Amino acid sequence: MKATIKTPDGVVPIQSSPVAYSKRRAWAVSIMLVLLALVNWADKAVLGLVAVPLMEDLGLSPEQYGVLASAIYFLFSASAIAGGFLANRIATRWLLVGIVIIWSLTQFSIWLAPTFAIVLISRIFLGLGEGPSAGLSFHAAAKWFKDDERNLPTALQNVGSFGGIAVAAPLVTLIATKFNWHWAFFAVGCAGVIWLILWLFVGKEGPYSPGGTSEEAEAIATNEAETSKDSVDIGLSQTTLRVPYRKIFFSRTFVGTCCVSFAAYWALAIVSAWLPTFLNITSGYGMTVAANIVAIVSLTAIVFLVGEALLTTWLMKRGTSSRIARGFMASGTTLTAGIFILLSAAVPGGILQIVLTALGFGMGLVSFTTGSVIISEFVPGRQRGAAQGTYVGIITSAGFIAPLVFGNIVGAGATQAAGYFTAFVISGIIVAAGGLLGLLLIHPTKDVERMTALLR
Repeated sequence: MKATIKTPDGVVPIQSSPVAYSKRRAWAVSIMLVLLALVNWADKAVLGLVAVPLMEDLGLSPEQYGVLASAIYFLFSASAIAGGFLANRIATRWLLVGIVIIWSLTQFSIWLAPTFAIVLISRIFLGLGEGPSAGLSFHAAAKWFKDDERNLPTALQNVGSFGGIAVAAPLVTLIATKFNWHWAFFAVGCAGVIWLILWLFVGKEGPYSPGGTSEEAEAIATNEAETSKDSVDIGLSQTTLRVPYRKIFFSRTFVGTCCVSFAAYWALAIVSAWLPTFLNITSGYGMTVAANIVAIVSLTAIVFLVGEALLTTWLMKRGTSSRIARGFMASGTTLTAGIFILLSAAVPGGILQIVLTALGFGMGLVSFTTGSVIISEFVPGRQRGAAQGTYVGIITSAGFIAPLVFGNIVGAGATQAAGYFTAFVISGIIVAAGGLLGLLLIHPTKDVERMTALLR
């Protein structure tokens, strides 16, 4: 029996997928995507972990190192969008193979020929390969899980990224210390190759891929076509029809989701680039203590990511609307995170400031999970890859913008401490504003209805 979708021209059959649903395969793919996130973080962070010996060996000034550190973002957002559109036409499995090959080659090139020019070019190409990673991974997971089951596997991918701080950082540092910094790049390149070999055996396009359906999906689409929420998801996910991209990108849910996640990525960029220095200069913490506080932020993010995923899944399975279970969850935590960031800048150093900092910079990051799942919910399956890529491209632009804006604000302050205070206040306002816009705009059910109507 074929699943169908109603169109103005009659009932159109949905093509069957060559891969039947398998819970074991679904979670095997999900675990591989979590490991991919960990490798991704290691590839991105290795430069910062070996910054001191690298600068000494290559004779780099701080300004030159700053160029190398930012080079990964030169093509990052553009490639994220381009990769998303390619996912509409090319199997996600093979796109992930391609980008991991790029990652590994860039690391091996630095290991073999460590010069300023080679490192610069390699980091630019690394950004080209890493840009599409998150969007493609979210898209790949969505092909294996129904709408109300996607939060947890997507959250675990983000946990993989933050978990990389706890796993990859000490290993990479140990290799650089025991041997030299060149071999750190070799190690992360090898990690990519190992992942790639495993992925060729495990990675498959799932039964909820655009244009395909498993027997379970067929049953849902056929038997519950008029009443089930899942049937709406199956219809949008499986249809080969399209809607104009302007209807997707200017929908209230897409705009609201981007506002929330851009704000959260702004906070993440501040954590990476400025938080340790802020804590050192304004609160008197040593660099070791400041680094430990950053680690606490990461652990806080992991707790909220997993907790949010479990709670959202529980709510969705009990019939709670997506607007509340996902939209309010992401927007509310981001709004609250912005308030905590403001408070953390206003209180003196101590336990209270550490708690506020951890909550402010950790809890809002749940929007990365929820945002991706919301987009998967209302975008037709054949266009989901492009939508995910565009979403990632928009929000990650904060990684380039936030450190520059923050630095200019600090430099314009009457004193360094005053500049940091102003920069943190403005950052807190930006994060809170993103959460508020999400509360006002995100409404997946309305946009599901709009997209479904466009297909009729």
